[in-house]
Amino acid sequence: MSWRRTALFKPLVDEITRISGQDPYPTSGFAGRCLAGISGAYSAAVRIRSFLYGKGILRSRQLPCPVISIGNIVAGGAGKTPTAVYLAGILKELGYRPVVVSRGYKGNLKQEAAVVGDGRKVFLDADTAGDEPHMMAAAGQFPVVVGKKRYLAGRLALDQLDVDVIILDDGFQHRALDRDLDLLLFDYRRPLGNGRMLPAGRLRETLGLCRKRAHGLIFTRCPSPEHAQAHQMPGAVSSIMDGLPAFYTRHTPYLAQVCRRDGQPEKHVLKDLIGDRAVLFSGIAHNSGFRETVEQLGIKVVRHLEFPDHYRYKRSDFKQIQHLAKETCADWIITTEKDWVKTDSTFEWRTDLAVIGIKLTFDDADAFTRFIESRMKIITADKKYR
Repeated sequence: MSWRRTALFKPLVDEITRISGQDPYPTSGFAGRCLAGISGAYSAAVRIRSFLYGKGILRSRQLPCPVISIGNIVAGGAGKTPTAVYLAGILKELGYRPVVVSRGYKGNLKQEAAVVGDGRKVFLDADTAGDEPHMMAAAGQFPVVVGKKRYLAGRLALDQLDVDVIILDDGFQHRALDRDLDLLLFDYRRPLGNGRMLPAGRLRETLGLCRKRAHGLIFTRCPSPEHAQAHQMPGAVSSIMDGLPAFYTRHTPYLAQVCRRDGQPEKHVLKDLIGDRAVLFSGIAHNSGFRETVEQLGIKVVRHLEFPDHYRYKRSDFKQIQHLAKETCADWIITTEKDWVKTDSTFEWRTDLAVIGIKLTFDDADAFTRFIESRMKIITADKKYR
């Protein structure tokens, strides 16, 4: 397309991007009608695809081990990666050897599949593997494999690693690979976004389509346990998904790493940062949520540089961040664990830097562990895996 045509359509594209996902959804105007039409076509395609898989016309391939999928039906961050980490920990406690298989979103991997880390050593950087797979591999708790075709990635894991359970990170819509357990995540605060399909909203598919495939629900970012609604399924979901096992969780921040510029003793807990001034930078699905988390910790946010989700940082970005920290007399530069793995290790920070990670806290952790243990016994007994 020539630059003239690009310039002609750019205002329409910009307007569609601006109003996409808004709540309430604007239906008036040419851009709104365009979005409605595109969403209708997308919804029809999703239904046709689901019908073809349901009738066996499109087939799912099987791997010779249990496969557990963690996913959602709303595009964006619902906590899939922290859930994958948590689930891998449970499986290890139960005596299994899990591997997380990820698509490697925004990574530039050339081959069909590759091992990011074997649980001890990391082989691929964030640019190649994608930020979240690299972040999980860097923790050194379990192996991580990436590949757009999850069946091939799973085969690679089984061939090269000592594993016996595959966890699919963001695998609910990847029906080309059969799975034994589908865990569906919802952000408790806005479980369905604005209730519309992509691109007018954030829905990848409807509740009605996914009801028969889901085996358990996990609600993230829930109210604190002392609130009356803390253990209630949101009304937007309960009318269709009621009857499925449901678990309620919160995102708990922790201090993942500290880089001190002057060699002073590190501060190891978040409460030591209370009252300090900070410049934030983040490129995640919910940047505003990161700022809210930091402010709730009692840290004064003087500036927040927000970048798109999965953003690839340039050295000029770090210089800008550093300049803002100096200009505002900030005590700290603070970022997320997901963003930290994409920073330039050679860049010399002149302000103390703190990395905040997120872990999942279940309101009833024992109940979730029992659920996983019970399902694994059923799966292994029924599926000739062991």
